[in-house]
This record gives sequence, C-alpha cells and structure tokens, in this order.
Amino acid sequence: MAADSYAIYYGELDATSIQALKQHPLVIVHPHNGNIVRSQIRDIQNGIDPANAADDVVVLCYISIGEDSRTFNLTDAQLRADPRFTGDGTGPSVDPRGINPTTRSLLGLNPTGKPTNAGFASWYVNDNANYNATARRGVPDENPNFLTRLVNAGDPAWYALVNDELADSPVPPGYPNTPPGLKEMLTTSTGRGLGCDGVFLDTMDTAAPNSYAPELSNSEWTAKGYTDFIQRLRRGYPDKVILQNRGIFFFDPREPHYEVSARGSVDLVLLESYRMDSDPTRVISDYFPDNKYNYAPKLMAEANRADGFKVISLDYVNGWGGDGVLPKPGIDILTLTGDSTTGIAELQTNIDEALSMGFRPYLTDAPVTYINPFVERHANLVDKTPPVWSSTYNTNAAWPAAAPVPRVGIQKAATTSGSLSISWDVALDMNRVSYALYYQTTPFDFAANPKLTGATRVVLSPTVGEGYAQTWGHPNPDTALQNLYPYQQSVTGLAPGKTYYLLIRAFDSVGNEDANQVVLSAPL
Repeated sequence: MAADSYAIYYGELDATSIQALKQHPLVIVHPHNGNIVRSQIRDIQNGIDPANAADDVVVLCYISIGEDSRTFNLTDAQLRADPRFTGDGTGPSVDPRGINPTTRSLLGLNPTGKPTNAGFASWYVNDNANYNATARRGVPDENPNFLTRLVNAGDPAWYALVNDELADSPVPPGYPNTPPGLKEMLTTSTGRGLGCDGVFLDTMDTAAPNSYAPELSNSEWTAKGYTDFIQRLRRGYPDKVILQNRGIFFFDPREPHYEVSARGSVDLVLLESYRMDSDPTRVISDYFPDNKYNYAPKLMAEANRADGFKVISLDYVNGWGGDGVLPKPGIDILTLTGDSTTGIAELQTNIDEALSMGFRPYLTDAPVTYINPFVERHANLVDKTPPVWSSTYNTNAAWPAAAPVPRVGIQKAATTSGSLSISWDVALDMNRVSYALYYQTTPFDFAANPKLTGATRVVLSPTVGEGYAQTWGHPNPDTALQNLYPYQQSVTGLAPGKTYYLLIRAFDSVGNEDANQVVLSAPL
C-alpha cells in the first residue's frame, strides 16, 4: 500500500461524510454500524473527480473476527435459544494444551481446540473459566467492555460463517442485526454487493498472550487460527487488501505468537492507541513508552522485511468516560478541523512521533466518527534525514520502559562453510528502511573516502536471525535478545584466504543513507 494518509469512520454515510472521506487515499468504514450500501462505497472509491483515476480511494470494510458482533448484549439464555449460536453443540472450546500448560508453544495444536460439549457452536471459547473464579463455565467467554462473545477464529466453521453471512438476514425480535460477511463486502454479486477493496480485521486481541489481560482473555492457544483465517481470506480474495488491527504480539519474538504470525499475508497493520488512548483522564497513554521503546522497533523489523507490511497508527483526541465521550485535558477536538487551536502542539507531537517510527497516523474521537484533515495539514512528509538505528533488545524494557541503547550497524560477522554470516538490528525512518553491506579486503578510510567508493555494495535480503524466533522460549526473553538479532544474511562469492572488512548502513526508500562507521572484520 502506497497511501501516505488515511481516514477511519464508524458512522453512517451521507453526502457530507462521503465528501470528507474522498480527501483521503485510504478509507476504513464500518458497514454494519453505518448500514452502508454499494452506491456509497462506489462514490468514495471514485474520489473527488470520478473521471480521474489518480485520485481514486481504496476503501476497506470493518469486520470483527475475534468476537461475534451478533451476540452483542445477549444473555446466555438468549444464545441457547438461537441455533445460530448453538451450532453443533460441541462448544465452547478450550485450550488443547490443558490448564496452565507446561509449554507455551502454539505450533501443532488442534485448530478447533478441546470441545466441552456444553451446547454451543464449536467456535466459541471458554478458557476464562479455567483461570477466573467469577467467569461462567460452559458458556462463551464475553468481552465485558463491548458485551460480545469471544471466538476461536481458526475454526473452519467460523470462517465459513463469516464468509457467507448476509446483513439483511432475518433475526428474532430483540437480537442484533447480522453484519455483512466477506462475500457481501468484497464482491458486487452477493447480498448488498458492497465491492470494498479490502477488509479491516478487528478483535485480533482475543488471541493475545494469557498474561496480557488475564481477566479478559486466556485464549492464546487460538493464535495460529487467526493466521489460518487470514490465509484462507488471502486465498479466497487474492486481490483484496488485508489490514490487521493490533495483534502486535504476533510480531514480538518474546511471545510464541511470533512463530505463527500472518506476515506475508497482510498488507497493513494498525497500531491503535499508540500514544493517545481512549482514557479521557490523561493525554498520553501509560502504555506509550512500552509501545515506543519495546514494541515499535520489533514491529518495524517485521514491517520492513521483503514480505512485510505498512504500519498505520490511530490515536484518540478524547475518550470514553461514564456513559459518554469526555475531552482530554488541554485538548479541543475542534482543533482537528481547524476550528480551534487548543492542544495543537500536543497533536503535532503525536504526528511527529508516529512518523519517526515509520507509521502513517490518524487522529479521531473515541466513537471514531470525527472525519478530519488534521494529519494531511500538519504532517511533513519531506524526508531529508537518514534512518536512525534502534534496537529490538532493550535493557530498559521493564515498566515503565525507556529508550533502548541503539545497536548501530553490523553486529556479528562469522565464517560459516566458506561464506560469511552477518547479523544486524533495526533502524527506523519515516519511510521504508533497507540495508546495504559494504565490504572490501582493506580497512576503511572514512576520512579519505567517506562515501566508501571502491567498496563492494550489496543491498541485503535478510532472513530472520538465528534464534530470534525462539526468544520466547528462554526464561527471560528480554535478556535473551541481547545476543540475538532480527536480521541475518550469508554473503557468498568471496575469495578464500582473505580478511574482509564489513560495514552495514541503513537507507530509506527516498535515498537517504546513514553514515555509521561500525566495522567488523572476518577472515575467510
């Protein structure tokens, strides 16, 4: 995806909102909340000038895959009374590894879990009952914040349901309306035929590590199933854009989810609440240091791989409080549309922080209904600076996290079977980062030759560093990362019997390259 800005909107569409959305090259809408029809999607896709394909808009439609939005605010009795939720009666399912499993590995698990035969559809989960005394046993787990039931997205029956469901399907009185399914959203021949360009996959956090929020979800075992879902989606709709909302743990080698991520099958990843969450009592999220210093370097190491993805971020200018939306201290949401200047410096900082990581940001209200051009007006996308080295290893990882010590340039060089194996860490930039190896058989003279003319330059195509993907298996994953790196490559075609001097520099997609002077030598 080449879009340098986007908008996300969960409200109903009308002429005013459609016109506002057309100003953005990438748009995310909520077809269920908005009761959207094909003509509205097509209108946005055509852009400001329908005759000019250059301003066409890519439109993604929201869909929940980790929670069943059809179950909103339904009681257990209501679920049991409707065959849509009872299915084959084998569910809800639970972790096939058992309670407090001896291994956290997520490889080779039964994708449908262990059935409880409690009278519900197989795709629901009930792991919380095994860890929380107050959780109900034998019924689908519920997200208490959004009042929907949690799902194992890896169950093939769930994918079939999500693929085929139709928005206008009849439902019993008092039950929520059915959301549109994948066919209805991604084609023009099924149901409303919305013809969206792709999907925004939400509620991925059902598969989060059990330690993240043990009071909400203990179903990390379903993680591989979420990748299975995405890969089924990719096979079924190969030309569509796939955006994964959160699920950042899939790109963190400290968690077993890393080994089952959908990298290579997703085009975009959204980091929601990167710096400003939906808590109205504070401007900056308590989690921001963790997001910036622990997660962002690891996320961007994956994003910039050959099979990586683009990262966008979403932050909230106000927040949920009580029964409504409340302002954050010192910020006026009208600043987003230019009708106020209160908090403009803070919002500008938010944009700059996101861009420095390589994200493309958007700012909105907690209900996600405030379309605005703030980012387009205030983001400086002119990139004249080289990438800045960071680190996936952080000696300051403990809460509250602080900045890691950068691991600049080449970090390891070893002779292996007649070739050199080199390792290095991540660099961050507004634009996509790549890496180039410079090598020669004489020491570098940076004073006489700062641009390294005469050295051989090779643009690198790294694999995952040895041991990096298994970091989670160490007693202290943070410490294990000290000697492990996200990137590794073998350099072949070198002459035996010579000593090579090696240097790696990071460069971005617009041509800026760093000038570090970190050199390692290795005999061949």
